[in-house]
Amino acid sequence: MDKVISLKDRLEIVLKKVFDTRYGENPHQKGGFYVDQKEKDPLAVQNFKKLQGKQLSFNNILDIDAVVSALSEIENGRPCCVVLKHTNPCGAAYGRDIMEAYLRAWYKGDSLAAFGGIIGLNRRINRKLAEAMIKNFFEILLAPAVDLLALKIFSKKPKIRILVNPYLRNPKRQKGLDIKRVRGGFLLQTPDTIRISKRNIKPATKKKPSETQLRDLLFAWRVCKVSKSNAVVLAKEETLISSGVGQQDRKRACQLAIEKAGGRARGAVAASDGFFPFPDGPEILIRAGVKAIIQPGGSIRDKLTIDLCNKYKIPMVFTGIRGFRH
Repeated sequence: MDKVISLKDRLEIVLKKVFDTRYGENPHQKGGFYVDQKEKDPLAVQNFKKLQGKQLSFNNILDIDAVVSALSEIENGRPCCVVLKHTNPCGAAYGRDIMEAYLRAWYKGDSLAAFGGIIGLNRRINRKLAEAMIKNFFEILLAPAVDLLALKIFSKKPKIRILVNPYLRNPKRQKGLDIKRVRGGFLLQTPDTIRISKRNIKPATKKKPSETQLRDLLFAWRVCKVSKSNAVVLAKEETLISSGVGQQDRKRACQLAIEKAGGRARGAVAASDGFFPFPDGPEILIRAGVKAIIQPGGSIRDKLTIDLCNKYKIPMVFTGIRGFRH
């Protein structure tokens, strides 16, 4: 069991500047990378070794942190690849080996969004995988290790930033406090370490998900949890198909996920990081061919959504836990 972290009445943080970034989030802003010298996390950004590529930018560091968080939540001890763009997963998959995980994540996910993104893997990269990867355009690559022959392949594109950290082989979720800057102060919260599994989901409909659907639902939930809210994720064969993220209403999150998936939505499962306030979103998903749904539950209109799923004989399960990420 994770150690309980207390929110102290007084907290002091001492930061040391590592380097100035070329600019901040935009060229007209100044930026710098500072580290907490008391931080012991082996997967902290400063603990990665850069093998090639330009100096990391302000946005690069944000993306690296997001990839590490995504891999830590999704990988589940299996060969896994995640592709992120603007801190949101646009590709994610398991595989029998890391090559299969990469091919599924890049080509079965949102490859349009993946262009110019950042890739994270939890296995060593060999020459064969490097030859497959270099065919596509991405900015940053994170892995536990990169073989010398693979590094020689990547050297043909010297602008690609390649960073390694052996702890990515079995990444752990962050345990320290989450801190957000607001005007006049800071918001602090304990990390979201609850992991949803078969043991703690609750079937809400007459029809129960099959074992295959259940695996896909849990995978979709993990991807959804590391995507910006409101988020709705579609997955099939433990592979991210598409997502609607950062939407102000859940209905449009469903519409966006379906629009991006196209015909691939048929037979997929869907995850929502918050409850459905109305059954309109699930109806969009079901009419597009989604075959199972996972969501927190807890809406005063849950019965309407349950009745809709029962009407179409679609299994739906409740996590009882919301997965917002702002």
